[in-house]
Amino acid sequence: MQVKGVIFAFAMTKQGIIKFWIFNAVILIAGINPSFAQLDTLTGESQDVVVTATRTERKLSNVAVPAFIISQKELQGTQLRRLNEILQEQTGIFVTSGSGSGGFGGGIFGNGAQLQGMSPEYTLILVNGEPIIGRQGGVVNLGRLSLSGIKKIEVIKGPASSLYGSEAMGGVINIITDIPHSTQSNINLKAGGYGLLDAGVNGAITGNKTRATASYNFYRQNGIDFNKEQFGNQQDPYHNHTVQANISHQFSPRTRLLVYGRYFAETLDNAYEIADSSLQTQQVGGNTRIWDANVNTSLQHNFSNKLSTTFRVYGTGYQSQQQLNNLKDGTPFYEDDFQQQFYRFENQTDISLPASNKLTAGGGYVYEHLKTTRYDGERTNGIAYGFVQNEWKPKENFNLIGGLRYDHNKAYASRISPKLAARYSPSGKLKLTASYGAGFKAPDFRQLYLNFINNASGGYALFGANEISLSKLLELQQQGIVGEILPRANDLVQLKPETSHGINAGANYYFSKRFSGELNLFFNDISNQILFDVIALRPNGSQVFSYFNVARSFTTGTELNLKYRLYENWSISGGYQWLSTGDKDVIEKIKAGEMYGREEKTGEVYLLKRNDYYGLPGRSRHIGNVKIMFDEQTNGWHASLRAIYRSRWGTFDQDGNGIINRKDETAPGFVLLNAAVQKQISPSLTMGAGVENILNHRDALNLPNVPGINAFVSIAWKIKAAKANLTGKNHSTSNSTNQLFK
Repeated sequence: MQVKGVIFAFAMTKQGIIKFWIFNAVILIAGINPSFAQLDTLTGESQDVVVTATRTERKLSNVAVPAFIISQKELQGTQLRRLNEILQEQTGIFVTSGSGSGGFGGGIFGNGAQLQGMSPEYTLILVNGEPIIGRQGGVVNLGRLSLSGIKKIEVIKGPASSLYGSEAMGGVINIITDIPHSTQSNINLKAGGYGLLDAGVNGAITGNKTRATASYNFYRQNGIDFNKEQFGNQQDPYHNHTVQANISHQFSPRTRLLVYGRYFAETLDNAYEIADSSLQTQQVGGNTRIWDANVNTSLQHNFSNKLSTTFRVYGTGYQSQQQLNNLKDGTPFYEDDFQQQFYRFENQTDISLPASNKLTAGGGYVYEHLKTTRYDGERTNGIAYGFVQNEWKPKENFNLIGGLRYDHNKAYASRISPKLAARYSPSGKLKLTASYGAGFKAPDFRQLYLNFINNASGGYALFGANEISLSKLLELQQQGIVGEILPRANDLVQLKPETSHGINAGANYYFSKRFSGELNLFFNDISNQILFDVIALRPNGSQVFSYFNVARSFTTGTELNLKYRLYENWSISGGYQWLSTGDKDVIEKIKAGEMYGREEKTGEVYLLKRNDYYGLPGRSRHIGNVKIMFDEQTNGWHASLRAIYRSRWGTFDQDGNGIINRKDETAPGFVLLNAAVQKQISPSLTMGAGVENILNHRDALNLPNVPGINAFVSIAWKIKAAKANLTGKNHSTSNSTNQLFK
């Protein structure tokens, strides 16, 4: 499987270059807040540099939209090794739980990131500025991404379609890898309960003009099963391998080449007890195999201090294969194959203009190819896009950024996404920000072309909007595939892109060099949100689904972050998010006295009040965290104690009114408590230990990926050679990709 993946990745990239062509211009606007940032010793102002914001070098304190950095120091201090683990400890992010690591009949749903109450389908996951593909159920499984060799993680909240296009309607998470400035090698090992084993090795070689690094990571976890009386696992056992490599070569002081490559392979052992269309149960088992590979190449040239340009070529492929057999007689039971390819060619040019203006312009073309047993035939799509952004900075304490992106998608009409952001600092301690952004998300292949009847799980059917119509349903009815056609089928039309208008307003205040705070208010107004609904029933009573646009919905809330340095080595930080979501039409019906619910115990019908409505499913009204950190460099001690809280969230309707309004339609809230400690034994050796989920919270139904209390130990060994004199290190450039590896 691994050899096949490497060969295909090479071929994929070669073919992708042929298909790429330049089209127009790109805009990238974003920002970062001061959470976990390095602060100025006098004012407390953040001095960290970000690149996701505008793809140009920017101080953390100078950007104008809500976001934050997870530093390498925090990654090391928590001893967390997967992206989903570190994200769930951040303010305003909830990591959703799918069907464990594996999911029958649907591939790998896994863990997705919800930002400002927006579904994980609207969060774009990047590595070094390029997207990770392979969404199952609309979600990129964050557990696929190892934190080995990571420099930092940058998170942008709110609509970012003017930066990155369709999938960034809710925000962007960008993982930035590291190339050390000295020749060195590292070995890391973490072992814990439930068969946890995380082992990695990485090394870097540096020269006068070239720096290169490579890493390998192996991760394994046994199955999680809290119900021994039921066949199968809460989470299936799995193991995976990740290989990464970076190369940076300085042709001249003005020209630089960067190449990043990644390969991932995972195997899951599946075991299920399922009911077929006749409601007969049987036990099935097999495995799911996943791989993805990507190559990201960029060539940068600085014509002068005021003009630079970058050409980027990116190719990536993803495949998931599942094969299940009947465990009683070994006969084939179910087979699923999902293959996706993504290629992009892009150019970006940065120009410094008179009167303190900086212009960023560029464009590119994306080609996507999809082949799966769930769709009827192969599918392709092409997106040509262009963007332009201008930053005006008349004074040091004020800057205004405006931008526009145009996307021409073959699958639907063209789309323009504007954004405007402003920052004003009336004093060195106070920063005020405000931003508006229009986000959009095009209907994906799944929502357009899915043609799937799952005879292994009750016989339900799910059709993409382009694959079904009222006339098609009538044909299926005549063939005996569909029984009763429901009134909802009359609403079947071509899907429109989802759009959102997001507003953020925030304030950062540095009370002193020890104490800082941040407050942000947000509102996202969503039009044509895509959801699925029942359009018909099959002869055995199972349901037939398709996708529809929901006219109006919203998410709104407040985020507060505080950080205080108690003593030289001790710090405490905390964050809280209050969130309100809902369907505007539902709320209007409740206010008009037109919505009813049914009592859980008595079945009595009652008129709903506004407070009965929990809002959109999968959203908690309250999310919070508290972190106590100890960092003592002299003797090499590092320790942390972190608590994460989430209140109840809606799961699924049970009283037939289509909304969440009863307590039994929600999942219980929880608190996770994690602790870790590290000691640097020598300049080369570091040892650590910790406990995750100290309170032993378990919820097999709603949190299948969270095991009980889990202790671990870790060890890290570093071998460092003498520092090299790097020509490339001394030549700074404002170009975005250059900063990714700086």
